[in-house]
Amino acid sequence: MVRSLHSSLVVRGRFKAFKTGNKGRTIMKTLNKVLVASALSIGISSGAAAYTIDDQGADQFIGQNTNVSDADNLDVYGDPDIFEVFGMNVASDLTSLYVDVYTNFRLGVSSYDFGDLFISTDGWNPLGPAPYKSDGFGDGETWEYAVDVSSRSDGIADLVDVSASSGFDVTSGLGTRVEQEVTVSRNAPLDKAGDAGLSISTGALTKLSFEIALSDLGLSAMTPQEIGLRWSMTCANDITEGSYTVPEPGTLALLGLGLLGLGMRKRVKS
Repeated sequence: MVRSLHSSLVVRGRFKAFKTGNKGRTIMKTLNKVLVASALSIGISSGAAAYTIDDQGADQFIGQNTNVSDADNLDVYGDPDIFEVFGMNVASDLTSLYVDVYTNFRLGVSSYDFGDLFISTDGWNPLGPAPYKSDGFGDGETWEYAVDVSSRSDGIADLVDVSASSGFDVTSGLGTRVEQEVTVSRNAPLDKAGDAGLSISTGALTKLSFEIALSDLGLSAMTPQEIGLRWSMTCANDITEGSYTVPEPGTLALLGLGLLGLGMRKRVKS
């Protein structure tokens, strides 16, 4: 039951195309190729973690659950074969933020639904140390944006500004992790900030893939900024939450290397 309260560098297909001439597009394609090649080299040499935000590791986010004692408040509330969230892979390029959520939760197995992706654009500030068992709705991070998963149509979902929204839907009831925000409140008009790409695929795991324009979030690939991210199903029986820096560490260095390479290429041609 839900109650409403009113209160690794990867360059993929861009959701929003550059509005440039042929020369500009050629430059951006070449630069992206340089960034991808450099990123792959770094990834191979350093060895990437399983997930950018790993819900299985020492920094996993559990969250408050008033249905159980602190000792019994485990990572998954309920059946792990139904409600496990493994983590998020997060990446960014020059124009977009990409978030892939991995879970074994799927529709039809329970009465619950996919929750929304919450985004904080001014850092990540959970309550207390990991695994954040005291962090409930209103105690930790406040969110500026959310991707409204229920609005998905033809691979597009609404990105909404929740900093001035009418509130969030928060869990309550015996079958849920109580006092956790799971979706934006849909009982009032939402302040749309843009469109987000959203695809949902099922296999061994369910993967929710989000693609969001940095400009719609007020972010720029040229200005490093820590952001917070959060996702759960609508019962919040498992939550993945953590931080990511836009751009990724090393992105600006790779960008400089790419620009230098393009400049040298231009000089050689002339």
